[in-house]
Amino acid sequence: MASESAYATADSRSRYDRLLFLAAAVWNALSAGAVLFLLTSAKFRQVMGFPGPPDTIGLQLLASCLFVFGLGYYWVSRDLSRNRDLVKLGVIGKPLVFFVFFGHALAQEISMVLVLPSFVDLLFGALFLEFLVRGRGKSQ
Repeated sequence: MASESAYATADSRSRYDRLLFLAAAVWNALSAGAVLFLLTSAKFRQVMGFPGPPDTIGLQLLASCLFVFGLGYYWVSRDLSRNRDLVKLGVIGKPLVFFVFFGHALAQEISMVLVLPSFVDLLFGALFLEFLVRGRGKSQ
C-alpha cells in the first residue's frame, strides 16, 4: 500500500512538473507575441507610457529569445530528466525580467501596470528553483 501511495504521489508530481513547464512554454510564446504585436506598435507604446519610438529590431530579437526559451521549456515538459540547464537559466532569467521591469517602473520610465505581467516570470523562476532543488537527488 505504501509503495502505491508513493507511486501515485510521484506520478502526480511528474504531471505537475510537466504542466509547469508546458505553462511556461505557453507564457513565453504569448510574451513573444505581445512583444511583436504590441510593443512594436507606436500607439500602444504611447497609451502604456513607453518612452520613445519602438526599437523594432531589438524587440524582434527579444521576441525570438522569448520564443526559443519557450521551446526549451516545452522540451523540458516532454522529458523532465533532460535539459535541466535550461531550467537553471530560467531560474536566473525569469526573476531578471521582473527586476528589469520593476526597476524601470521605480525610475518612472514605465507604468507600474506594465510590471504586473512580470510577476508571472518571477513566480515561474521560483517554481523552477523548487523543481531543481526537489530533483537534486535524481540523476542529472
